[in-house]
Amino acid sequence: MKNFKHKTSIQVRFADMDMMGHANNSAYSTFIEYARMKYFDDVVAEEGVWSKLEGLILARLEIDFRLPIVLGDEIFIYTRCSRMGTKSFDMECVIVKREKETETIMAETKAVIVCFDYSTNKTVVVSEERKKKIADYEMAT
Repeated sequence: MKNFKHKTSIQVRFADMDMMGHANNSAYSTFIEYARMKYFDDVVAEEGVWSKLEGLILARLEIDFRLPIVLGDEIFIYTRCSRMGTKSFDMECVIVKREKETETIMAETKAVIVCFDYSTNKTVVVSEERKKKIADYEMAT
């Protein structure tokens, strides 16, 4: 995927399937949540990023379902930060199925993530350190 540098492999489980034999819509949320957390672990990698007092909250999630995922599909998720704001940023994910050398888009997602201080119960500014790490990663060639 052009413009996406981060790629996460997803294991589709039997528990993700619905009565129709394809991944339930709720499974997609779990897939992309894992991909976002992997992105932060790999890109931001700062100590305390998942502290109990300051964290990240999912404020909005959009999913455009393209094709069904079934058990046995080889699934990958491409993730990127597409917008950086003062207190929030956007994360985009593209879920693909790989067959041989071809990748087929199964779903496209966009999430708004808000930085939050649990001790004050208020939103906080995205730290300059986080902004820099994400920008450096996304802008690197």
